[in-house]
Amino acid sequence: QEKEEDPFNYDYQSLRIGGLAFAVVLFTVGILLILSRRCRCSFNQKPGAPGDEEAQAENLITSN
Repeated sequence: QEKEEDPFNYDYQSLRIGGLAFAVVLFTVGILLILSRRCRCSFNQKPGAPGDEEAQAENLITSN
């Protein structure tokens, strides 16, 4: 008789490596988002260049 394969028999080594690779990709994407400064809290602001915050702060200081 042919043995029926157990549907709950997993290759845990491949599953572990795949999960670690997925975690590394997500971690890297998160760090890149944090460092890019393109993530804004409000949706109606235009994304600007990385130096825009300093320029806006300088304009506020000189206008006061």
